Amino acid sequence: MRNLVLFFVLLFVNVSGFSQITINLPLSRSVFQRDNNNTSAIHVSGIYEDTLQKIEARLVPIKDGQGTATDWVVLVDKPQFGSFVGSIKGTGGWYQLQVRGWKNGAVVTQPTVDKVGIGEVFLIAGQSNAEGKRGFGEKASIDDRVNCFNYEKIDFLDEIPPYNSFSHLDATSSIAPRGQGTWCWGELGDLLAKRLNVPIMFFNAAYQGTSIENWYSSSVGIPTKHPFYKYTFPNNTPYSYLRITLQYYISQLGLRSVLWCQGEAELEQNTTEEYYVSALKKIIEKSRVESGKKINWMISRTSLLLYDQVYPTVIKAQNSVINPADYIFEGPYTDSIQVPRTEGVHFTDAGISDLAKAWNAKLNDTFFSQSLPSQPSPIVNLKIACQEYDKVTVSLPTSYQSYKWSNNTADASITATSGSFDALVRDQTGNYFFTSSIDVKKVFPTIIPVAYTNKSAFFCEGSSTDILTDSPDYASFLWSSGEKQRQITVKNSGSFSVRGITNLGCISPESNKVFTQALTPPGKPVIYQSETVVCEGNTVTLASTGLKENIWSTNEIGQFITIAKVGTYSVTVKEKDGNGCISVSSDPATFSIIPRPETPEITQIGAFTLQAIQKTVIPDVTYEWKQDGIVLSNKTAFLKANKASFLTVASIKNYTINNKALACRSNLSGAYSFIPDVSIKDIIIYPNPTPDGFVTLEAKDNVANFTFTVYSLDGKLIYSSPIPNLSERRLVDLSFLGGGKYIVKLSNDSILETKYIWIDKK
Repeated sequence: MRNLVLFFVLLFVNVSGFSQITINLPLSRSVFQRDNNNTSAIHVSGIYEDTLQKIEARLVPIKDGQGTATDWVVLVDKPQFGSFVGSIKGTGGWYQLQVRGWKNGAVVTQPTVDKVGIGEVFLIAGQSNAEGKRGFGEKASIDDRVNCFNYEKIDFLDEIPPYNSFSHLDATSSIAPRGQGTWCWGELGDLLAKRLNVPIMFFNAAYQGTSIENWYSSSVGIPTKHPFYKYTFPNNTPYSYLRITLQYYISQLGLRSVLWCQGEAELEQNTTEEYYVSALKKIIEKSRVESGKKINWMISRTSLLLYDQVYPTVIKAQNSVINPADYIFEGPYTDSIQVPRTEGVHFTDAGISDLAKAWNAKLNDTFFSQSLPSQPSPIVNLKIACQEYDKVTVSLPTSYQSYKWSNNTADASITATSGSFDALVRDQTGNYFFTSSIDVKKVFPTIIPVAYTNKSAFFCEGSSTDILTDSPDYASFLWSSGEKQRQITVKNSGSFSVRGITNLGCISPESNKVFTQALTPPGKPVIYQSETVVCEGNTVTLASTGLKENIWSTNEIGQFITIAKVGTYSVTVKEKDGNGCISVSSDPATFSIIPRPETPEITQIGAFTLQAIQKTVIPDVTYEWKQDGIVLSNKTAFLKANKASFLTVASIKNYTINNKALACRSNLSGAYSFIPDVSIKDIIIYPNPTPDGFVTLEAKDNVANFTFTVYSLDGKLIYSSPIPNLSERRLVDLSFLGGGKYIVKLSNDSILETKYIWIDKK
């Protein structure tokens, strides 16, 4: 019977490693709108297998300088029913979202969302110079942080569009729900991402050829015809593209501003100033009412219809609508860009780039400080209740306007015996919200708890043993003895089992039975240890005072054990006598074997510069360089060498543990034979030509106090900067210069060198 108990205990421990988390939200490349303090919450939901004690998350910047890493934060403590919802707050940046699940005090699963952002979200609206055209010389985004929802619906937008395809804004992308290719938005995204150092998300609800009358009439449910193609728009198009995007996509992610570029159709319609002003103001107000948010709008001044035909009446109207006090901001004046236009109305090639730059100029610091961004909506958590023993009710608050469950029912709650469910709910304003998901079968307490003794089922007379269960699936327990604690103390022989009770009052099947028997135990052993902390390469020896068979928590048997593997340890021992009676565990011996740093490799990174490189970067590391066997004073990872010699290096990691100083040294690197280039007599500049304008200066000797000056070929001074010394190589940023050939002078009191450099930008 004792072997049977051990089998169940081992089975429980082993299956804990099969827990798995699936992250449902956020999707990869989601960008959440930051507030004006450069922060936002990222809302997370998912499902998991087995049971978990807690679920945590953190944000890790994808690249240095593109965000601020967070500590692990708890998304949910003691999650239930196989699903979870939580939020993590971060600053503007481009991140990997890491989620991890804990069980039995250890991390058992750690999935990630490879790319998620806190940055700026924009919704484009208007007509074709907002919607975009394909094949007009538009450029894809270069910066990885520029994103879109890659989806296009031409005729009209479904009330609930897809939500599954965020992507980088590539050459072949569409910008949901109707954007035609990258247009100027890919280039604008690059400009904004570089300037603001945050990711960018675009949605595009523009519709080619539409007039202000089309937008206004469709916003109030009046049928309207396309001004050029004369068909009647279906489903409150074009305004419905804007409304649905605001209530669906923007509700989830937040928004900085609508970018409005429309007006080319008004000359053909002879639109009056008064009508345009009134209609656009009503459209803006409608968007705010139907989103429940004070949506920012940026209005471009646009009217050019054919080649160079402008309509000052519309420009005047657009200027009249602009009012920063009401969060309606001035956008670019587009009529002066690329005039006359080869195609007639639409920008091409350089004109598209100029349009991107014009938008970028208006999306300036003043706009970002004065505008009021809307924040992303949280994920709604489903409520669970047990109904008898075989039914579960899944419900949502009754305050929502509508409910759409994954099984297509529309009530505030559903009752089921099996199946997985989630919902899309809509509030009184019209905004949509996602919910968590639930697998009904995971609500039922099907997991059989495990009862076990943490000492032995056979114990000494006059003593006791503890029988416990630590299943995280249950809120409380009921033992066969009538006790309700997680752990009970047994002082006599008997048979004991337990049932788990969920926080909903659902009772589990009966656990295994633990049989106890009182025996005469040996005394509690004591552990003596050789060290408390050592570096890798050394060992810690433990000795037990037990005279019989000693059973260590490391599963080793014997009076002495020696541990050499790196780690932090807490080791106990029990003594087993000839009767098989096992003593209580000794007090733990705690100690650590600290890993030695990784062996560095020497790499020559310049004519006279060497670097000690380790694959894994750790803080507080110093280096011991030897030149021809002689220890050098330099303790950094970089070394300047100017004579032929053999060099080696070792890394040293210093610790202070329990007021004890400990220095752990890596293995010595391989010997590096350094032979200086005797042909280099002066200061060298490389690479030359430089593809990006960044060059490095290096010299054999420590040249000091000189000036680095750049001239054009006709002698015009372009750039000058002092260089204190060249005790190490120096990087000079000339990326602001255009491509071409330049004269460089390097001078101090004793040196004057003149060189040519080429900047070979593509």
